[in-house]
Amino acid sequence: MKKIVDACGLSCPEPVLKLKKVIDSADEIELLVDSQVCVEICTRFAQSKGFSVSVDNNNGQYIMAITKA
Repeated sequence: MKKIVDACGLSCPEPVLKLKKVIDSADEIELLVDSQVCVEICTRFAQSKGFSVSVDNNNGQYIMAITKA
């Protein structure tokens, strides 16, 4: 089941905390953030939990596709 998490406008560590709440209950997550720093931190966190991450930059809004590896 795919979950969509909108963390735009939030500063770290809030996006990571939102991701942490859903990561154990989903095989696929779409995380929306608006900071390159958040992309890097959330990517490291997701990968540490065994997920693969791809990122699409849409005019400053990053769409992170996080899937169970």
